[in-house]
Amino acid sequence: MKSYSISQRYKYRGNLTWYGRIAEDGEFSYISLKTKRKSDAQEWLNMMNAARFMPEEIRRKLMPKDRGFDEALPKFLDSVAASKGDDSKTHLAYKYRLKTFREWLDANGIKTLMRFDAEQATNWAVWLSERYAPKSQHEMVRCTSQFCQWAAKIYDLGDYNPFRDVAFPKVPKRAKAFWTPDQIEKILDNAPDPEFRLFWSVMAFAGLRHAEACRFGPSCIQEDGKMRVVGKGDKEAFLPISDRLKAEIKRYGKLKDGMFATARFDHADRCNETLRIAVEAAGYKSDDATNHKWRHSFASNLIRSGVGPKIVQQLMRHEDVRQTLDTYSHLLQDDLEKALNKK
Repeated sequence: MKSYSISQRYKYRGNLTWYGRIAEDGEFSYISLKTKRKSDAQEWLNMMNAARFMPEEIRRKLMPKDRGFDEALPKFLDSVAASKGDDSKTHLAYKYRLKTFREWLDANGIKTLMRFDAEQATNWAVWLSERYAPKSQHEMVRCTSQFCQWAAKIYDLGDYNPFRDVAFPKVPKRAKAFWTPDQIEKILDNAPDPEFRLFWSVMAFAGLRHAEACRFGPSCIQEDGKMRVVGKGDKEAFLPISDRLKAEIKRYGKLKDGMFATARFDHADRCNETLRIAVEAAGYKSDDATNHKWRHSFASNLIRSGVGPKIVQQLMRHEDVRQTLDTYSHLLQDDLEKALNKK
C-alpha cells in the first residue's frame, strides 16, 4: 500500500518548492507539488491520505500526472525530427544518444520521469564518465538535459529539472590539426573521380560544412557571382567565390543541381572513408581525416596568411568573432610571436 509524506528536498540549494514523497513496496518516488507554501503541501498530503480509502480511479485523478519514458522519449524525438528533419544529423545524433540513455534506464529499472531525479541524473553522468571521452560525455548529458527540460514543459511538471546541479563534463581544448595548401592540393589530386574532387574543393576553398556542400549546385551561384549558402538554423548567406574554387568549377565542367545529394556524398561515414583513402594515397596520416577538416583547414589557412579574425568570422559565418578567436587562438598566438621577433 502506498504511503505519503511531504518535504523540501533541495532547500539547501535555495529551492523552496515542496515535494510529495510516495512510498510503495520499499521504493520511493517524488513529485513536485508546484508550491512554496507548506500549507498547500499539507493540504495535498491530507487529500492523499484521505484518498487511500477511495476507489483507485479517484486516487489516480488526484495524483499529479507522471509520464513513462516509453511515451516521452519517442515523442521528444518526433519533435526533433519535425524541427530538424528525419534525416538530419541532429535527429540521428539525438536518436543514438537517447537509445543509450534508454538502455541505462532499463538496466536501472527506471520507468517514469519522476523516478529519474537529481540523484539518478548524477548516476547517469558518472556512468558516462566511466565509458566515454569528455566531449561525448558532454553531448550525452546535454541531450538528456534538453529532453528533461522539454518534458517539464510538455507535461506540465513544474520545476522538474534533475540536471539542475549536475556538472557538465569539461571538454579539454586542443589545437586542431589542419591541412596546409600544399597538402590540400595533393589530397585533391588523389580524389577517386572529378565529382569527389569538386565536392572536397567546395569545402576546402569556401569553408562549407559537409551538409552545405551536399546542397551545392548551379542554382547556388548568383548573378553577381556570389554563392548562396543555407547553413545551420536555415540561415542564408552569400559568399564570394575564390579564384581557386572558380578554377575547380571550370575544371569540372557543367554543374547540375542535386549532384551531391546522394548517399555517396551525403552519407557521412561512407564519405569520410573515401576521404581517408585519398589522404593515405597522398602520403598523410588519415586518423583525423573527416569532411569537417576541410572547413577547419579553410579558416586556419586564412589566418596563417594574415587575414584578420573579423573577416574569417564572416566567411565562416560564426555568430560572434569570439567563437573565431576561441577556435583559432593558437594560430593567432603564433602570429604574435612572429611579429615580436621580426627585425
